[in-house]
Amino acid sequence: MKEESNICREGIVRAVNGDEITVEVIVSSACSGCHAKSICIPSDRRQERIVVQNTRNEQYKVGETVELLLETSAGNKAVVLAYVVPLLVLMVLLFGCYALTHKELLSVGVSVLGVVLYYLVLKSAGKKVEQGITFGIRKKVQ
Repeated sequence: MKEESNICREGIVRAVNGDEITVEVIVSSACSGCHAKSICIPSDRRQERIVVQNTRNEQYKVGETVELLLETSAGNKAVVLAYVVPLLVLMVLLFGCYALTHKELLSVGVSVLGVVLYYLVLKSAGKKVEQGITFGIRKKVQ
């Protein structure tokens, strides 16, 4: 992976199994970085574990702080699949169905059903989609 075209996230190594390294990262909502979060709502933070292939054959220890790398293009692909395509499905079905039937409630129902079906297909093709979105790992520079 090219260093300049990566999105980096700090994490902690939780397990090392051969070439697979399990890294725990803290995922937080946009509110967690806001200066007014204590007044507004409690910060939304959760831990997520990501399995990464050790392609550089470096030695990692449990508890070590590392950086997860995701190519910017892979991040863009994820955004398109998760947000842009469903929006397009919704809009095309909504306006297309309304143009054919002139029934608002039916059009809304068909478009929402279309988006639900899209997400079900995306989830069933999850392994195939994940193959195109891979994380890299490197030791954290102190």
